[in-house]
Amino acid sequence: MPPDLDTPFDALVFDCDGVILDSASLKRSTFAEFYADEPEPLHSVILAYLARGGGQPRDVKFHHIEEHILGRPISEARIQALSHAFAERVETKVTQAPAIPGAIEFLRRWQDRTPCFLLSATPQEELRRIIQRRGLSALFEEVLGAPPDKTNGLRNLMTRYGYSPGRTVMIGDSYNDYRAARSNGTHFVGILADDAGHSPFPATSVNLPNLGTLEVGLARLHTAD
Repeated sequence: MPPDLDTPFDALVFDCDGVILDSASLKRSTFAEFYADEPEPLHSVILAYLARGGGQPRDVKFHHIEEHILGRPISEARIQALSHAFAERVETKVTQAPAIPGAIEFLRRWQDRTPCFLLSATPQEELRRIIQRRGLSALFEEVLGAPPDKTNGLRNLMTRYGYSPGRTVMIGDSYNDYRAARSNGTHFVGILADDAGHSPFPATSVNLPNLGTLEVGLARLHTAD
């Protein structure tokens, strides 16, 4: 789809969990289930890591917890087994999770104005199944999961479609989303849940509680240019 000349942006790139679907906290709690029997203070350290580790592939999270927090020997087979078990537990939960307020309405308003993409750290085939089962596939130009990581995924998307960084917006809820935008030179809008505690984004970022006011946030980006 060519860029809509009536809008200042060529593409809007959305994270999924915590931005389109209210599934970030349920994924964190599912991760925590794997380590519920760990003694304190290890359990608290794991929870703190999960709270700040949004936007990372699940194998990266398991690798960090197993090696750097628990000090266990690492094998690819164990990481893959943990990731597979996680997928079995979480996919149905995410499929049934509510949408973030304003998300579906925004996508429906904008799908014929500016190309909207979904870019997630969730494995691609799993992500596409979830989005298809929810009837949301038609709202996105493309649904892109892992691998690669967010930074390379965003770079690959812009290269493939010929989008310029200055006319591309990443919308995310984690520091990894912000880092992907910063590394690629794109605009960024941060989505902050009510229970986020503190913002992982710079004070100069455009931060919103949900997508209900995303038009306002995009207008602020355009005005700041």
